[in-house]
Amino acid sequence: MLSLALPPAAVKNFMGQLLRETQFDFFAVRNVELTLATHISISGLLETEGEEAPGKKKYTSWGELRPLVYDLIKRATKPKLIKIVFSHPAPVDIHTNAAALFLNMTYEGDRIIFTTATSQQSFALEKTLDTAWDEWVQTFFINKNISVENNLGDDV
Repeated sequence: MLSLALPPAAVKNFMGQLLRETQFDFFAVRNVELTLATHISISGLLETEGEEAPGKKKYTSWGELRPLVYDLIKRATKPKLIKIVFSHPAPVDIHTNAAALFLNMTYEGDRIIFTTATSQQSFALEKTLDTAWDEWVQTFFINKNISVENNLGDDV
């Protein structure tokens, strides 16, 4: 698991990118929680009709959900909490044993924290899945020119 923080001076700019631009649009969204005047929880689970493979769930993309979340947030004076659980839409492209790959974002008190998590298809003690996902996330941030720091203070 990787834990990254956005420098406080970069929070406002990042939130503008997240809510108005397309950098995160390809991610699937498992869940969004907003604490504005009230608490709002949005499931990213798509309601599908017809035959679906057992155990296979489909989630909306951030690109599809972003306008709704942006509209809710811009109506508030200032959000107290924003939590988004992103997931990679094709986890086996990152690692053959990946069932799901998560990038969790929490905005609270003018601070943004990102954490990574993985789910395996088959139990394994080795950590190559975690390492592959953490490296992919760090590269993603670098490629999008988003400066983050790990909890030890090292820049990524």
